[in-house]
Amino acid sequence: MKRHKVLKISLLVLLAIFAIVMLLPKDIQNPVEGCGSKSYNHNSFWHPWGDHNHRGVDIFAKKGTPVHPAIGGIVVTTASNKLGGNCVLVFSSGFRLHYYAHLSEVNTHFGAIVTRKSTIGKVGDTGNAAGKPAHLHYSISSPIPQGDWRFDPKLPSFYINPIRELEKSAKN
Repeated sequence: MKRHKVLKISLLVLLAIFAIVMLLPKDIQNPVEGCGSKSYNHNSFWHPWGDHNHRGVDIFAKKGTPVHPAIGGIVVTTASNKLGGNCVLVFSSGFRLHYYAHLSEVNTHFGAIVTRKSTIGKVGDTGNAAGKPAHLHYSISSPIPQGDWRFDPKLPSFYINPIRELEKSAKN
């Protein structure tokens, strides 16, 4: 009986958090502190990259520069893998997943509610960026098509052009 009550309360808390996240604005900020549009290549989204297309944008900055969420949300993954190195995945409004990779360090955890002011990590060169200039790989995906998107059947997911999203927010 107690277990059923705990599950019910947990589900209500998760639904409340989900509802709050869905009400957050969709406008994003550049996630790398102090960086603007001159810090990345404006034509890098979906550029051929080995056996796949580049699904995001690389924002170049000095190693150790703080990384903030481009938009508030809930941290759904912190991990380390051979491609992205140290990475963070944040679920935000519009059913969007924001992926931050190649971090030199991760400063958040699973389940954390983050805002644009939170520091989730620092720019680095981990994963397949080892030996290359320090940068943040940033991408936005969604299970549903929206905005300027491309579909990747390998994952499967829809990737939204983060460069266009960054440019939109810079104009506001």
